[in-house]
Order: sequence, then C-alpha cells, then structure tokens
Amino acid sequence: MRPGKTRTTSFSLDDATLRNLKALAERRHKGNVSALLAEIASREAKFIAAEALFDSYDVPPLDAEAIERIEAGWRGEALSKKKRRRAA
Repeated sequence: MRPGKTRTTSFSLDDATLRNLKALAERRHKGNVSALLAEIASREAKFIAAEALFDSYDVPPLDAEAIERIEAGWRGEALSKKKRRRAA
C-alpha cells in the first residue's frame, strides 16, 4: 500500500481475531495489515464473481463433505477415499 493512494478506516475486532490478523499479515505481507485486508477484499470479490458464474451454469454449492475434503487437502492431511465396489 502506498501513501496517497489509500484511505484510513477502522474496524472493531475481538482480541483473538486481531492477533490472527496481525499474524497473517506478518506471514504474508511483512506485517502490513492493510495489504492483507486489501488482498482479502480482492479475493472475496473474485469469490463472488465465481459464485455468480457457477450459479449461471446451475452448478450446486459444495456440500459439507466436499468442503471438509478440500480443507483437509489444504492442511496436508490424507483425504479419505470413497470405497469402491469390485467389479463382478
């Protein structure tokens, strides 16, 4: 973020959320919370656009099981495989 190109605002956050936000900013943007929030806002706008696209093609939203499999993959955990029947 560059001075002169930004506007100042404020947020009310609980202590745990603020700690997490600062930790994420440290990891991703050398501690720049504003840059992290700008990244999150940009990403959220892309999610909304993707949802609109999926909706226009009647793609159903992910169910809880699919979300858990995706999140397990992000965490590097082994994904549970669906059991297959053997061919007769």
